[in-house]
Amino acid sequence: MIFAIRQGLLCLLFLWLPLSWAAESGWLRSEQNDHASVRLRADTSAQGETRLLIDVKLEDGWKTYWRSPGEGGVAPSVSWKGDVPAVDWFWPTPARFDVAGITTQGYHQQVTFPLVVRGRAPASLSGVLTLSTCSNVCLLTDYPFSLTPSQEDAGFAHDYAQAMGRVPLAHGLTQTLSAGARDGELIIEAQRSGGWSAPALFLDSAEDADFAKPLIRVDGDKLRATVPVHDSWGEGAPNLRGRTLSLVLADNGVAQESQLIVGDASGADPAGQPFWQVILMALAGGLILNLMPCVLPVLGMKLGSILLVEEKNRQQVRRQFLASVGGILFSFMALALLMTVLRLSNQALGWGIQFQNPWFIGAMVLVMLAFSASLFGLFEFRLPSSMSTRLATYGGEGLAGHFWQGAFATLLATPCSAPFLGTAVAVALAASLPVLWGLFFALGVGMSLPWLLVALRPGLALRLPKPGRWMNGLRRLLGLMMLGSALWLATLLLPHLGFTSQSAAKESVRWQPLSEQAITDALTQHQRVFIDVTAEWCITCKVNKYNVLNTPEVQKALQQSDVVALRGDWTLPSDDITAFLKSRGQVAVPYNQIYGPGLQQGQALPTLLSRDGLLKTLSDAKGETP
Repeated sequence: MIFAIRQGLLCLLFLWLPLSWAAESGWLRSEQNDHASVRLRADTSAQGETRLLIDVKLEDGWKTYWRSPGEGGVAPSVSWKGDVPAVDWFWPTPARFDVAGITTQGYHQQVTFPLVVRGRAPASLSGVLTLSTCSNVCLLTDYPFSLTPSQEDAGFAHDYAQAMGRVPLAHGLTQTLSAGARDGELIIEAQRSGGWSAPALFLDSAEDADFAKPLIRVDGDKLRATVPVHDSWGEGAPNLRGRTLSLVLADNGVAQESQLIVGDASGADPAGQPFWQVILMALAGGLILNLMPCVLPVLGMKLGSILLVEEKNRQQVRRQFLASVGGILFSFMALALLMTVLRLSNQALGWGIQFQNPWFIGAMVLVMLAFSASLFGLFEFRLPSSMSTRLATYGGEGLAGHFWQGAFATLLATPCSAPFLGTAVAVALAASLPVLWGLFFALGVGMSLPWLLVALRPGLALRLPKPGRWMNGLRRLLGLMMLGSALWLATLLLPHLGFTSQSAAKESVRWQPLSEQAITDALTQHQRVFIDVTAEWCITCKVNKYNVLNTPEVQKALQQSDVVALRGDWTLPSDDITAFLKSRGQVAVPYNQIYGPGLQQGQALPTLLSRDGLLKTLSDAKGETP
């Protein structure tokens, strides 16, 4: 009897101690890293293979990385000791982290990695797990381990199945999926019959290529992701055409891992709109530029100059306005060339970025003052004799002055991001170079339409009232408009001289600096986010500020306890704000966007804000109250 009891106790001891203890490493910690705990477990119940689980627990605010960390970080790895056969490592669907313009892919809080050792494994598995964890600082920590796999463990089987359930499948999410490349960008297109809820894209690293944060656009069941690409030095983009790309596409808890051969990107525009619609937007956007405060005086002066022609000659009027049209088209083609050079040199692209240069602003101020002084009759400003014409010529046979009037009007129009213009310019700067040139030409044609109308129908200009004393009043009015434009341009030099704008004093909203991390932190705390990217040289920004943002209703809404107001000032050059705009397919300001529990992916607002539309979107961002 005593012998039987001893044997039973011995069996229980074997079942409890060797198998349960040796089948896992227990929770491992390091003196150099008290922000992470790891545990390894192993099981041999599957026929012909050994299964392992690596459990990682992280403190709040810390993260570790996916197999392809992104633009920073190190993937977890194991250095095995002894003769260990091939090991398959399975990676759960990661999350994306964006900090200071750098995008990474990984995990936070807790993650479990399933592994499989193919073939006959040693009776005891040992090695060193190397884990990279990051918060404000990054730590690379080694965890030595040793464990003996158990033969059967129901708890392990459950945990292993659960971990494998978080690993992307080979199919089941999309009906169609393709990848294409163009200069500096990778385009992923997918179709899902049930539509998209909260899509996310994760890319494996490629040789000599780094991928920035994807810009994802959804139109019904179609998805299009635009991914900026550059080489490992942050310079020119490598050629991805013909190469095999591995990626994970996820949506609302379902993920699919795919391997694609990269082809040529389709000709569809990044905004998901047909190209002919973008052409129409470019024409409309260019036309609206004539109404901008800096351009309207030039056009008005141009029409007023017709009144000073003693002999009303249709051919002369036609030649003058066609010369101005040539100046407009020349300027837009020069802008297209500048954008092409900037793209090929991997520099920042933006509409109106020349107004971030104090020398350019100063030159424009002097030219506007010269126009104004000429209109007031103080002097007639002449170009060098080689050009043999006046800048603001009123009559005569010379056409160079009219040409440069059109070119000058174009330069003054660029700080404006009017409706339709922003979309067309965004598509142009993100599209292939032939499309970029075509769209900038369409913008030039759109701005030239009023000038072309007079050139084609000179009788419209010749029907203006006959010359008289009233013309002196018109010249003074145009001179005042030019002087006002010059004074406004002069105020743009204040930030370059160290002066700050006083307009913020009229606002009661506590604006915080714009950053991707600030957005992530606010969403983590279930707050709403209102984003305003602006610039002192942006006229449309000022219209939005005075007509919408500074109204009592909007100021009150932005002061609510669950609203975080973020502002990015693009008056001076800023790589961070340029990257922020580019990641959202934008190249111009103003840009406004709202995030929240009900708008996790964010919703961009129209270029021209409306009070009711802003308040409704801000309310929708709150989501359902739990």
